Amino acid sequence: MTPEQENELFKSIGSIQATQEATLDKLSSIQSDIHSRLDKTETRLDKVETKVTNIRIKVAAAGGAGGLAVLLVAELLKLKAGAG
Repeated sequence: MTPEQENELFKSIGSIQATQEATLDKLSSIQSDIHSRLDKTETRLDKVETKVTNIRIKVAAAGGAGGLAVLLVAELLKLKAGAG
């Protein structure tokens, strides 16, 4: 191998290494972006789950209160029917 060929070989190797480093840096940046977006998505999901849970509790409470009202009305009707 001539000195010129050797020099070109080392230049090519250096160029390949630089390209690989740039690619790895870009991949690292993309990975960081993906992690950031996943964290934001998880935060939103947590908020949605909390809201859904709160709505379920409110619906259950309203259903329980409605059921209690029906029982009270039924008892009042029984008392009225028994007294009348």
